[in-house]
Amino acid sequence: MWRAWIGFNFSHSLGVLLFAALAIWAGAGARIRMLPVGFVAALTLIGCVYLVLALRYWFRVPAIGIAIGTGCFAAAWVLSLR
Repeated sequence: MWRAWIGFNFSHSLGVLLFAALAIWAGAGARIRMLPVGFVAALTLIGCVYLVLALRYWFRVPAIGIAIGTGCFAAAWVLSLR
């Protein structure tokens, strides 16, 4: 049971780190303007899913970080629709 718990936490932590790396790559320089609108929408949706998970199961600090990142994605998505 302990190995399953560690594996679950490890896999979700890697998912959040991979999401963060993808977000940093997408936002580097002017690359965000070359991305399709659907890509930014997908990042916002993934951020919302991780935010719900963080609020439900994780500590406060990861939830705050994910909320800030998701808010930035949502703002970028809204601004890209103009």
